[in-house]
Formats: sequence, C-alpha cells, structure tokens
Amino acid sequence: MRQLVIGALLLASSVVPATLPAQASTAQASAAQAASGPTYTNPVSAGAVQTFPDPTMIRGKDGRWYAYGTTNPIDGKNEHILPMLTSPDMVHWTYAGDVYTGDNHPSWWPNGTRPWAPDIRYVNGTYHLTYALSTGGVALATSPHPTGPWTDHGLIVPAGGSGCPTGNIDQAMYTDVNGDNYLYWGSYDTICGAKMNAEATEVTGPVTQIARGRRMEGGFVVRRDDKYYLFYSDAGCCDGAFSGYTVKVGRSDSPLGPFTTPTGVDLMDLTSKDGIVLAANGNGWVGPGHNAIQTDLSGQDWLVYHAIPSSAPEFGQATTTWGTTITNLSRRPLMIDRLDWIDGWPVVRAGAGPSTGEQPAPVTTWTVGGTFNEGKDGWTGPWKLASDPDSLGYLTGKGSTSELGDGTVEGDVRVEADLRLGEGGTAAGLFVTRENGARNITAWLDREQGALVVTTKVNGKTTTVSSPLPASFDYGSWHNVAAERRGNALVVSVSADRLGDPVATVATTLPDGAPTSGAIGVTTRGAADADNVGAAPLYRP
Repeated sequence: MRQLVIGALLLASSVVPATLPAQASTAQASAAQAASGPTYTNPVSAGAVQTFPDPTMIRGKDGRWYAYGTTNPIDGKNEHILPMLTSPDMVHWTYAGDVYTGDNHPSWWPNGTRPWAPDIRYVNGTYHLTYALSTGGVALATSPHPTGPWTDHGLIVPAGGSGCPTGNIDQAMYTDVNGDNYLYWGSYDTICGAKMNAEATEVTGPVTQIARGRRMEGGFVVRRDDKYYLFYSDAGCCDGAFSGYTVKVGRSDSPLGPFTTPTGVDLMDLTSKDGIVLAANGNGWVGPGHNAIQTDLSGQDWLVYHAIPSSAPEFGQATTTWGTTITNLSRRPLMIDRLDWIDGWPVVRAGAGPSTGEQPAPVTTWTVGGTFNEGKDGWTGPWKLASDPDSLGYLTGKGSTSELGDGTVEGDVRVEADLRLGEGGTAAGLFVTRENGARNITAWLDREQGALVVTTKVNGKTTTVSSPLPASFDYGSWHNVAAERRGNALVVSVSADRLGDPVATVATTLPDGAPTSGAIGVTTRGAADADNVGAAPLYRP
C-alpha cells in the first residue's frame, strides 16, 4: 500500500504550486469541497457519547443508520453494555440505548465479563448482533428491529477449544454469493474463519486459520469485483497515546483464503505485512482501527472505525456494570472517512489517513425518492401505503402494476430499493430508468427464474442479462437492489444489508438507445412490497 500512498502524493504534488506547501493545498482542496455541500468533522460521535470503540454500522429498513460499540463508559463515568446510536445521515448521532444492562443480561455470562466488538447483519428479516466476551467466546443476539428487544442465543464460538489457537473474540459475519454464511474471529494473534448454518445461528464448518500477525484482530470481509478482502487491525488497540493500531487488508479468490497483500505476502506468513488501509498521520489521531464498512446513497464507501485523540487519550476512573472500578481506559470515539479503491486495493482518503476539520459528508439524501415513513407524496401509481415496526412506512402492490416517482434522473446515477415478494408474487422490479414505458431499464428479483434479471427495453426490443440467486434466497424478506450506472456501464447487485456482501451481481454494457433519463420506480408481477426507493448522483472516484 505504500506504493499507492506515494502515487497519490506524487499526483498531488504535480498540481501544487511550487510556492505552496502540499499540506496547505490539501486543506484548501478540502475546504473547497466542503463548501459545495453538507460537511462533517471527526469524531462524528461527539455530542452523543464520549467514546464508542470497535464500531459497526447498518442502515435499518426504516431508512436510518444504526451503530453499535464495545462496552465502555460512554458518558465518561459508567459503563454501558454494547451501546447503540442512531442517525439520519451517518454524521449526527443520538444515543439509542444499550443491547443489555447490568440488571438485564444473559444469566450464563461469567461474572465480570465485558462484552466487546459487536457486529451487525440482516439475515432473512432479522437483525443478527454477534459480540465477544472479554472472558472469551462469541455470542449471538437477534431482533426484528435494530435497537431490540434482543433474544439471546448463547455462545456460537466457545471461550476455548474452538479450533482457533488464540483469542476467540472480535468476530464478524459475511454472506457469500452462493448464500453461504461465514463467521470470522480471533485475536492476538490469529484470525480464523468457518462456515455457519443457513440461519446464521451457529458455526458448522471446519475452522480455517486465514491470517497471523502481531496483535492481529478485528477481521472484516467484503466482496468486490469477484475478490474477497479481509480488513484487519494490528499493533495494539488500547495504549492511549502510544497505541499503534493500524488497519490493513489482504485479498483472496476465496472467502477462506489464502489472503495476500499488495506485494504478495501471504497473511499467514509470520512477517510484517504491507497493505495499509489506514494509519495515524500525526494530525492528532492515533491508533485508528477496528473497522467496519458502510456505503452511502451515492455508492461511496466509508470506513467506520475508532481512533484515540492524542490530546485526551484516556479516561480517569470509571465504574463497570459489575460495580468494579477501572482506570486508564483509552478514549476511542466513532470516526468515518472516505474509502477509496485504487488499482483494486482499498485505502482511506487516497492515503491521507484520518481526517481533521470539515470534510464532504456522506450522501444520505436522495435527489428523487423516499422512505415512505411520512406517506407517499411524490409517487404516482396504485401501490398502497403500509407499515410495520421495523420498516415503518412502505409500499405494497399486487398484479402487474407499477409505482413511479414524480422526479427524473439522468446521467451517472445510483438507484436502489428494498424489495420483497408477497404471497404468490413471482417477481419484484426496480425501474432504474423508465422513459414513457417504451424504453426502460429494470432490475428484477425473479422467483420463477431464481435470478436477478436485468432487462433493457428499447422500442419494443428487450435485452436480458441475469445472475443466479442462491437456492436459499428468501424472497419474502427484504433485500436491497442497487443499480449503479456510469456512462453505458451498469452494475446491479442484491444484498440483504448493504455491507459489501452481494449474493448476486449483474454487470453489463447497456445497448444503444437505452434511456439516459427518466423516472425511477418499482413494479411487480404478483404481490410485492417496496421501501427506501431512491436515486442520487453516482459518486466520483
């Protein structure tokens, strides 16, 4: 990754006037970008909590973002067990309660344990929150809503004897393109992986060691362009201003490796690893790490992580939920920064590291579209408004009918929707672009074909491209369908939770005459529901 950083700096220096330091030019460029739209400043958890270590994030079916953190004294004095935050825009956060409390937690927990490092996923209509215990082991809780109430499922990885030779903590789930679920875990100093059952409630496959390193932990896997990327942190998370935490990455053709770095080093080799995604840069943030990934409505990826302010790196005395006293905990608030993909490898802000000062904010408002939580204003068609506690408002349709937004889109755009089939429904579709019905681009979840089907209709001629959906695909639960168009290139993917784990992807070149502007909307053959339907200009790398 050092080569990527150098390349980025060389590129920057080629456009910096000789009389201007590179740092000043970068600051001016950031200021110019920030002035053109909404901005944010790290840490984004400021004003909500004082610390939020090991963060993970998901976009709920109500259209809001939810974040989860390690048990810590988020108010600076008293610990909260797996605290939760919620936000309309990934920037302004509000405390939303704790997964468990000192008086209400599983009775099987060992006395004095402190739950750590949650990971959140959406599986077949249910939120799966895995977490580690400081005494060892990985547990699972599920809920129909991002903030609970949570149902305990006990340990899914034991404290010892799991088959992974080091610490059994710091887990994260992943769903592969064929529908197989995986769990990754480990710490100090090995990361392991194994298949889970179809319900993602237990580990069933053999345990494979996939990475080793000095204090390596916090594995997080995503799939991009048919490659698997294992993000991890190493060099020590929690030594205050002396923390060396750094995010690195390896890449593989398989979810269980072998993973290699940009220079070809196997992550199982007992040597120092390249592939730096994020490291301290001397601007006041140290020990950045333990990441998750989130994607905004423009398609831009963001690294979600914590970092330690060097000016105030530690708390004083605090009280655990067990009534004991702890001291010198590192202060680790919630941070976000843009994640770039350069020559097939991820790096934060093209190698610039953690940000300070105002930065262009994630795109969290559509140009056209809505969540239907406040009704269906701006939409035309026969679909009816419905609601449930998780989705809040959504649209429901039946027969061969369509619902269109009043606005139009054109050019490079990202269009997405949450779709599910009702009883007897055969297909639910997202209009990526629809021009007078005679010309349209539509992405279908097609139960009869068992596939993601993308059709382009141009004056009576229809072109079809498809990708199979897993045999275990649950058509009756929400799935996100996201279409990104850049010029004549169209990529459509299907995932349950927008967390870098698509179960089907179609990449195609649009035929001549494909509409370049028009409405967005949803359509059905039979009964279907739609939620969070919208479009925004596609991000510029």
